[in-house]
Amino acid sequence: MRYGICIMVIIGALLTSCRLETQEAPGTVIGIGGRFLTKDMLTEIVPDGFTGTDSIAFVEAYIRRWVEDVLLYAKAQKNILDDGRIDRMVDTYRRELFIHEYQRQLLNEKLDTEIEEDIIRNYYRTNLEKFVLTTPIIKGLFLKVPETAPQLDDLKKWYRSNDHTSVENIEKYSLHNIVNYEYFDDYWVSFDEVMDNIPYEISDVNGFLQTHKYLEINHDGYFYLLSIRDYLPSGANMPYDFARVQIEEKLYNKQKQEFLQEIRNELYQEAIKEGKIKHYNP
Repeated sequence: MRYGICIMVIIGALLTSCRLETQEAPGTVIGIGGRFLTKDMLTEIVPDGFTGTDSIAFVEAYIRRWVEDVLLYAKAQKNILDDGRIDRMVDTYRRELFIHEYQRQLLNEKLDTEIEEDIIRNYYRTNLEKFVLTTPIIKGLFLKVPETAPQLDDLKKWYRSNDHTSVENIEKYSLHNIVNYEYFDDYWVSFDEVMDNIPYEISDVNGFLQTHKYLEINHDGYFYLLSIRDYLPSGANMPYDFARVQIEEKLYNKQKQEFLQEIRNELYQEAIKEGKIKHYNP
């Protein structure tokens, strides 16, 4: 399904350039309604890595879509009353594209994306009540390993241990035997995101975390091993290092909006000063 969607997105994105060819040129493959597709055009739109039947199928689908688009556009022109509304919409969209691109350029050139650590920490301290966990978070490690893997008894001992040697043993073991290995002993992760990888349902999550440090599940040919070294329940305040990313994003967005509004104000005041704005009585 995703493959098909990607094909249609690519085709849709490329239709415009092909519609602009209004004269038959050498290598023309197909023409309709004063629009033409050439071999060179079709060669350019085939994704890298496509060969043989895949390439042919892609081109055929592209041509079919292109012809349908030309036909539909011609039909629409005959059936939609041209009262200037579409031209105004196009003009508005074009203006918005220019503004968006200019703002993006200004942000890249003049706005510092780095926010000082003291500012982030101060925002966290003064707005602590805003940072409350809606789901628990944990520290620990997660393993998914085939039930036929060697040294499973050793692995089950290692993942329950906090010592450096056990972690090193798991690291070495994971190179050849483990399907999935996530080590998050030094940072917080969402418990729900971890459990998305484990075929096991927990009805009372906070209660489970209060009473369990480990979880071992054998399902469909795999062992799922979870070690919970630390946790915070839902309803608790987010620790700073967990909240930091969203604070930084919030502060940057605020800074960005203020910067862009300042640009607008400067342009407005400059236009007034230079007499560019004329007011007319109704």
